[in-house]
Amino acid sequence: MNAPQSASVAPRVKAAWLVRLRRLLAVPVAAALVLGAPGLAYATFTARTTAALNVGTYTVPAPASIGGTLVCTTDQGKKGAAISFTGFAAVSRATGYTATLTSPTGPQAVTEIAPEDTTHEVKVLSKGNGKGTYTFTFSARVGPWTGPDLQQSVTC
Repeated sequence: MNAPQSASVAPRVKAAWLVRLRRLLAVPVAAALVLGAPGLAYATFTARTTAALNVGTYTVPAPASIGGTLVCTTDQGKKGAAISFTGFAAVSRATGYTATLTSPTGPQAVTEIAPEDTTHEVKVLSKGNGKGTYTFTFSARVGPWTGPDLQQSVTC
């Protein structure tokens, strides 16, 4: 049996100047990491962004006019008032309208009207003898906001 002869491997010996150079470079690199890393983290967490935002205002106006008749009426022996309208001046951006007819003794008839619904009848009958002033109000809504009333009255 023939066994190969082992060759001895010489251990690597670093040059003294290379060891000294590594030591000299290690100190400034460590100092730069210790001093520079918090600054980088601070810069990252304090970065700010802004966006433009335009804000405006809109005042909901009262409807300019309404076409209809507000009259005193009697319905099954009870006296009151009724209004029938066939159109109204649309309010810009309106999402709906509210028509309210109030009797002199307190009862009200409230009707919610869609923007495209231009014909309607609202009637309220009084608890008393039907005499007095009946008030009709009509207002526009834009989302949750309501504008001022267009108001008409009839005395019965």
